[in-house]
Order: sequence, then structure tokens, then C-alpha cells
Amino acid sequence: MRVWRAAAWRIRNTYWAIGALPTRIAAWIGFQRHKHHYQFLDEAGLRALRKSDTVFVFGSGGSLNEIAPAEWRAIEAHDTLGFNWFVNQRFVRCDFQVVREFGYEFDWRKDIRRYFDVVASNPCYDSTTFLVQSGFAATMGNRAIWLEMLPKKRPLFLFRSWRRKHPSTSLAEGVTHTEGTLSDCINLAALLGWRHIVLCGVDLYNRQYFWLPSGEPRYGDTTTSGRHNTAIGGGIVETVRDWREFYDSRGVSLYTYNPRSLLADVLPVWQSTARTVTP
Repeated sequence: MRVWRAAAWRIRNTYWAIGALPTRIAAWIGFQRHKHHYQFLDEAGLRALRKSDTVFVFGSGGSLNEIAPAEWRAIEAHDTLGFNWFVNQRFVRCDFQVVREFGYEFDWRKDIRRYFDVVASNPCYDSTTFLVQSGFAATMGNRAIWLEMLPKKRPLFLFRSWRRKHPSTSLAEGVTHTEGTLSDCINLAALLGWRHIVLCGVDLYNRQYFWLPSGEPRYGDTTTSGRHNTAIGGGIVETVRDWREFYDSRGVSLYTYNPRSLLADVLPVWQSTARTVTP
């Protein structure tokens, strides 16, 4: 099964790479022409921004609406890292936000403007450091810099990601990307020195998003019911299980915050005295 899945991914990626070549060239040229408008952090500068050994990594699952205000305040005592559409939240200060591929290619201009309009109007992002995927294949990250959508008041950190099975052991060799941006976030968090990585809003048992009314699917989807498509077809749970073993041996611990998440089958649930719901 793994062999067939890997072959299917290679065929899909090859087909996409050929078709996306003109788009990638345009975004790359735009990035090169406009990157001088920004300041960039190096690895040491980014590490210096950490204030805790614990980081909470946020997806966009509906379970975020179940977290009580006291829990959010407890979370905010540590570092916070969001990805994808977590920018829609008003729950917590976001210290770091990963910008990789998001939205739909057929509607990318509207998606990228919608994304960064939300960032600009969200006080939770007033002091956020953006970690932006770079490189020739980083279409959305290159576009964000090309179109000068990213805030200019704070320096950015650029990272490269590559599709591989195992976590990268250094930023110099690039960040590992598997079935989704979650893998990039976990790998980045470990490489930047956090010892406890808590995954929040990564539910996987449905496709409900926290900022939408219950039962309302996100644009481009047809339903919120059923397990998240990447949880089964993409193997997120399987990957996280393997990565937990990899990181356990290196003194880095992975947790899930939602006790009902499919990740609770392979990760311990984060315990806090501020929690109002216990597993």
C-alpha cells in the first residue's frame, strides 16, 4: 500500500510540476525583484525570539472553539505558532505564523488578498514573525513577497521545504514536508529548539473549521462531515506516530491538545491545570 501511495504521489507531483512551471517562474521572478523591501532573520535571530521550551502549533479545526478563556491565557504563557487559515482567529497572540501553500490555485489572487487582509486587521498578529517558504517551488510564499502582502514592520524568516519521509535534522538541509503543512510546522518547531510541541486544532475527524458556523463547509469543499481527507489518504496520523518515536529519542515531546483528535491514538494529550475538559 505504501509503495502504491508513494508512486501515486510521484506521478501527481511530476504532472503538477510541469503544468505549474510558468506560474512558478513568474512568482520566482517577482520574489527576486521585490525581496529587497523586506528584512530577513537568520536562524540565530529566529531562535532568539523563543521565550519558552513549549510551543503550541495551531491548525484550524473546530475544536478551537471549545477551548475556554482561562486555557487560552495559559497557552499564551508559552510560544504560539499558527499555519494556514489560523489567521482567522481572535483567541490568542500569535508569535509565529508559517506561510506555505494555501487557498486554491484557480482563485489565488482572491485567496492571497483575503489571507493578508485578515492578517492586517487582526490585533493578534501585531507582533507576529512570519516564517515563509522560499525557493523556486514556493509559489504562494514567493507571491506574498512579490506583491508585498506580508507586513514590513517585522523581519521575515525564509525556509525551504522538501518532500521526504523523515524529519530534517538541520535547517540547512531544508524542512521536511509530507502530507500537509503540519509536518513543516513540527519539523520547524523541533529544529528551532522547542522541547514540547503541542498540536491544537488538528482534529482530523471532520472538516469543520473554527471560524465557520457548525455544518458550514469551507469554500471549495462540499461538507464538514467525515474524516479529514488527508488523515486517511495522506497518512497524517501514521506520519505523526513515526515522528513521535523519532523525536522521543532526541528529547523532544509531541502532544495533542484535543483528546478527541485522531492524533490522540498516537500522541499523549497535553495536561494543564487550566483545562476545563479532561480526556
